Amino acid sequence: MTRKAAGGLQRAFFLWTIAGTSLIVAAAAGAAVVEVFRGTADAGTFVWGMIGIAALLESLVLFAVGLRLRHRYLNQVQSYDSRGDYLADDGSSRPRIPLLGDGQATQNIRNQSLGGN
Repeated sequence: MTRKAAGGLQRAFFLWTIAGTSLIVAAAAGAAVVEVFRGTADAGTFVWGMIGIAALLESLVLFAVGLRLRHRYLNQVQSYDSRGDYLADDGSSRPRIPLLGDGQATQNIRNQSLGGN
């Protein structure tokens, strides 16, 4: 269950990355899009304008789907089963509770100093 939930969040980030790339394409074709809407585009500009409009629509849809996936991930009830396993005991008699609920994070507080040595 944990991998599936994390995969949903990763899919949202992946969709947002593609949406950002589509926005770059739409921005590159921005002048052509304006000419298509004005009705003054020639054949090449019309093609670029249609590509820009399609890229803009694609980015909006992918962003909305990513928001939906993120919303579904954040509203999942976290239980002991979905949090992941407790980390292995290292003999320090400190409880090792998984951080952030995924069971993969560890506490990094051993032998740290502010002096850099």
